[in-house]
Amino acid sequence: MADNTNEFVQWRHAPPNLWRYCPLCRADLIDCCWDGKMRRYCSRCGFVYWERPLPAAAVLILDFSNSEEIVLVRRRYPPEAGHWTMPGGGIEAGESALQAAIREAKEETGLEIVVDGQLGTWSTPTGETVITFYFAHPGGGTLMAGTDAEEARWFPLDMAPTLAFSTHREALERYLSVPRMHQ
Repeated sequence: MADNTNEFVQWRHAPPNLWRYCPLCRADLIDCCWDGKMRRYCSRCGFVYWERPLPAAAVLILDFSNSEEIVLVRRRYPPEAGHWTMPGGGIEAGESALQAAIREAKEETGLEIVVDGQLGTWSTPTGETVITFYFAHPGGGTLMAGTDAEEARWFPLDMAPTLAFSTHREALERYLSVPRMHQ
């Protein structure tokens, strides 16, 4: 299991302090107060580095045919490598949050899913990522870990391990707190 330090940053965009040159004209960037916040700015062409959160999607895959069970994946890569989470990941250019949830579920679990609803959208505690959560049930495929998961398996809802990310825990708590969602 990995510790909580995260020096693996290539999955994130670079923070503003690492932007040295304008991506448009290659001039030096300077710090400039813009709309009340310090931002990286190019005095030559006017480029402003607007730091924005990354969009992501995740899904609670549930099976009620025998008992209430949820699919979780053990992460292969940081952050939180070796810990359990719901399947999910970044939204790619040209896809919706819903399409990303369906794709990530297939990539990480081998399951084709039928989305039953949306739980909501949460920001991570650092504000770096905004995640839209869905709940779904299997519609086909065979459960198996994908390339970025060490393991994928079913857990009874009442015996599931603690999820690595607070946003995943909050989404699961919301799902369980609204009886009409899981009847």
